[in-house]
Amino acid sequence: MSGIVDFDRFLFAFTIGSHILLVSLSIGMSILICVSEFLLARTKNKYYGGLVRRLVRPFVVSFGIGTASGIVMAVELVNLFPRFMTLVSSTGVIAIFYVEIFAFFIETIFLVIYVYYGNTFKGTYTRWALTVPIMVGTLLSAVLIVMVNAWMNTPNGFDIGAYVASGSSYSVTGVNPWAPFLTTSTGYEVFHVLGSVPLTGVMLIGGFFAYRYLRSPTADEKALFLTGLRLTVALALVLVVMSILAGALEIDGLWQYQPEKYAAIELNPTPGTNLPMTLFGTVVGTSIVGGLQIPGLQGFLEGGKMMPGLSQFSQSTWPPLIIHEAFDVMLIGGALLGLFVFVYGALWLAKRRPFDKPLLAYLFLAFSALTATVMELGWMVDELGRQPWIVYNTLSVADAANNSNALLGPGVVIIIGYSFLVPFTFWFMDRVFRGKPIAVDLTGPAGGEDVNY
Repeated sequence: MSGIVDFDRFLFAFTIGSHILLVSLSIGMSILICVSEFLLARTKNKYYGGLVRRLVRPFVVSFGIGTASGIVMAVELVNLFPRFMTLVSSTGVIAIFYVEIFAFFIETIFLVIYVYYGNTFKGTYTRWALTVPIMVGTLLSAVLIVMVNAWMNTPNGFDIGAYVASGSSYSVTGVNPWAPFLTTSTGYEVFHVLGSVPLTGVMLIGGFFAYRYLRSPTADEKALFLTGLRLTVALALVLVVMSILAGALEIDGLWQYQPEKYAAIELNPTPGTNLPMTLFGTVVGTSIVGGLQIPGLQGFLEGGKMMPGLSQFSQSTWPPLIIHEAFDVMLIGGALLGLFVFVYGALWLAKRRPFDKPLLAYLFLAFSALTATVMELGWMVDELGRQPWIVYNTLSVADAANNSNALLGPGVVIIIGYSFLVPFTFWFMDRVFRGKPIAVDLTGPAGGEDVNY
């Protein structure tokens, strides 16, 4: 690919990598707010009310900045990959984008009502009901974007053969506007994103709660952060299980619908039925050099099926083999994360008070960062694994990209802007979260006196 095409790829990757961190926080907070409001309505425990008020303010910040970041991504798609957007607008995929806007409207409308007019609803269950469409809207937005990604991995809904054969005329025929909503990989990818992205947001918030709990000077403040920490651990346990199951299902199906990606991820130089599981290493010719091989493990996990190998495909369609290392780091990091969450949960259930142990609190912070890293590596494996295609076996990145040098200057500005924006957002959300005294946030519906969020 040309240098400018590689820049286009890097710019969009940097933008979406930054955006997804903000999105994961928004989704995590929307779930915690919804669950806390329900528990507040059910138990009248003032600490759930205090937790809600603490979370709503940074959630609004995250929502606003995430919205602006989403607009930047939309503009980049049009400007960096115009041929891709032409194909999208000529097929039913454009309908997924329209539904995504509808999901955004739902989230926005109910968030405005909840934040600015929540004090007009005296019933706590009514207030909780307002948070449900906010949570659903944030999750649905993520799901719909992933549905577009699934279509890019396993395209359908038009005559692909005729499109490829049309060459430079890019003729789109035989359009089925509803087919892109359900492709071969949609179920796998949606299930995966419903586990992994909320898990990242919940773990990031949980690490913050663990740290603040240790530094809290008063009993009320400790009780507030302990309440939040217990919620995040309970949710993380569920989401870790979902992520493990989703990952196993997705890799099990990947060899069927994207065999080159599967062969590169598993580092299979040749096809076979009793292949080893390889950690790290590289391919030289038809051999694996370096790394650690566990004989027969891949074949065992895949039930003895014939697995694809890189030698089956032209090297020009191989994805970058760095995705193998990225996948291995993601796999090891995910295993350590799952182990930590289960051990933490077990200590909590055994009443060993893990939240009082400074080492575990700092480990929670470390595993929060690891969770974000694992999620980013997952997107890297998915997107790089589809290269050189932007739409698998249909439209290449090189053909879809804009080759104009005019985008270099604005692109550099965007990269610098995001390099400042993401850490600033985390810092500002912390300031907003701690902006009011605990005593103020503990008064409200639980004590019979409503306050504006």
